Amino acid sequence: MASPENFKRNPDVSWRTIEGQSVLVFNREGEIQVLNEVGTYVWEHMGEPIEIMARGIASEYDVSEEEALKDVEAFLEELKGSGAILPAEE
Repeated sequence: MASPENFKRNPDVSWRTIEGQSVLVFNREGEIQVLNEVGTYVWEHMGEPIEIMARGIASEYDVSEEEALKDVEAFLEELKGSGAILPAEE
């Protein structure tokens, strides 16, 4: 299970949050990824325990904690796959 406290943001990815959406810039590749509000919440709370993150999403949006947990896990896998986050040990 991917958990945000086991990851850190890739230092080669620059980012800004504009009107509730984060824009990630992959500096080496010159690619851009735009995160929606929930993705931005995950990105901005990277490093927190996944349960706390899911609880925050559930309270902010109309979704159960269980569904939020599944969504956060899936999104972390996407971020890992894109190279936006790296294992915290690196």
